[in-house]
Amino acid sequence: MRVGCLIEAIEAARENWDYVITLVPEDKREWKATPQAWSLKDIIAHVAWHDDQMIELAETRDLVGSPWWDLPMDERNDKIYEQYKDKPIDEVLAFAEEAYTRMMAGLRTLSDEGMNDPKRFTDMPEDWIPWRMIASNTYEHYLRHIAQVRTIARALKE
Repeated sequence: MRVGCLIEAIEAARENWDYVITLVPEDKREWKATPQAWSLKDIIAHVAWHDDQMIELAETRDLVGSPWWDLPMDERNDKIYEQYKDKPIDEVLAFAEEAYTRMMAGLRTLSDEGMNDPKRFTDMPEDWIPWRMIASNTYEHYLRHIAQVRTIARALKE
């Protein structure tokens, strides 16, 4: 995978992500269908956390990241939710924009060879493919959560 192709895929998915966010009125971005459901704000924080985790990888070529990666996915997601649930929507949106912008700047410094060679990243397992890990935490992740956002938008119209 070439870096340029990865960047294009992330940007295209991000355009879709940004669009579906606009389907939820600003004054309803913290609305929950049920007490257990995530609001749009919660989903944005969750996606932004993943973008944020890609920053250090891109900037330092080091697989450091949060210790939460060692947790089962549901536990990790619960921790992310707890970290951001009481933050105001404006703060979450600012975090999301900053994480995305910084991540993209970092990704643009990577080489095509580095996208395919785990040995170019400190502590990355040899059977991992760097671009696949980045894709899973960026454009594939945005696409997985778009349906959730659309569900919120539809529920608000009913």
